[in-house]
Amino acid sequence: MASVFRRPDSQCWFAAYRAADGRRAKVTTKTTDKKEAQRIADRLELEAREACQKRKESTSLNGVNAAIQRATQLAVSGRLDSHAARDLINDLLTAAGQDTLDAVTNRDWCDNWRKSKAGAVKERSRMKYEQVSRNWLAFLNGKADKPLEAVGKSDAIAYRDRLAKEGLAARTVNQTMKLLRGIYSEAVEQGLIGRNPFAGVDRLREDAVDVRRVPFTANEVATLISKAKGDWRGLIILAATSGLRLMDAARLEWRNLDLGALLLRVKTAKTGVALTLPLHPQFLEWLKEQPRGIGAAPVFPSLANKGGAGKSGLSMAFKRLMERAKVCPEIAREAKANSRGRTTSKKSFHSLRHFAATQLAANGVRAEIARAITGHADADTHANYIAPDLASLRSAVSGIQIPA
Repeated sequence: MASVFRRPDSQCWFAAYRAADGRRAKVTTKTTDKKEAQRIADRLELEAREACQKRKESTSLNGVNAAIQRATQLAVSGRLDSHAARDLINDLLTAAGQDTLDAVTNRDWCDNWRKSKAGAVKERSRMKYEQVSRNWLAFLNGKADKPLEAVGKSDAIAYRDRLAKEGLAARTVNQTMKLLRGIYSEAVEQGLIGRNPFAGVDRLREDAVDVRRVPFTANEVATLISKAKGDWRGLIILAATSGLRLMDAARLEWRNLDLGALLLRVKTAKTGVALTLPLHPQFLEWLKEQPRGIGAAPVFPSLANKGGAGKSGLSMAFKRLMERAKVCPEIAREAKANSRGRTTSKKSFHSLRHFAATQLAANGVRAEIARAITGHADADTHANYIAPDLASLRSAVSGIQIPA
């Protein structure tokens, strides 16, 4: 705000105001009337402010004209891509005194997307998301730290072909592409990019290879139990006589067991089905040899805190047990040499679940009773494994026989 003052050596008033260049200016008003001097000071500051605004408008107009001229040149030469367009838009915004657009990089988006899903998905899914995004960003190399628009459909196709060349199964490749398509779909929905680079990318044709699990024979189950030690022995007996999935069985707690009624009550992690199952006599015999726990104490303490997947997971540990027991699984699909693909077997821990279902079918147990034991969500699912009263359940479970 303009003000006036008088120096000791002058009778005239001086004006102090903000000049057009932003500096504080001081000039004489050449009047001894203070009110007149203030009017002069106010007028000088107003003129300076108007001059400053005109200069800004001139600079802004020059910037806009320059941006339009560059856009025209790039369009004529065929070099106006999404990156150049973003730069031009930022120049226009700067010229207008507005904030520029923030360029979200592929790395930032993938990392933030993965973190946003952490609390909404299971640990296994979280690990899968992390692996897929990490491998994708590694493939992008330098483009990983460039804006989302830097990735196009050609990059998506190249990545699909790279995965196939590395020996991954077509089904695995297609699942990976589906996940990445979902990641970039959310970026489109948020207006960060105009098109999804994975949209319209053709799926690989999946080979008609039968990779369904098959049941162990009764003798194979007996061999596995004889070679297993500690918690593994009990886990195998439980899975073979109840049909519980690996992680549901491994994380069983003592509060899930009603030893008075000889029942097991558990809610399955995969389907959320609440099961009430009679405990098989062979599993009860194993339990008698274990230290009794209470509440949330794990029934299988050496296994309860381990994951199912990975080199150190329970699935691989069971596979090594199969090798020691010389229970050789039939190979459904063999990995190619020097590839990232993996050999898929028709027998795994899940084959114990198939064994239980097969035993029930062989004993003539009604389908609805068998489904109540295995916890399958529907009849079609149970058919691939080929609410009743408790007496029927006890009879069905007791009929599962494992050779001594």
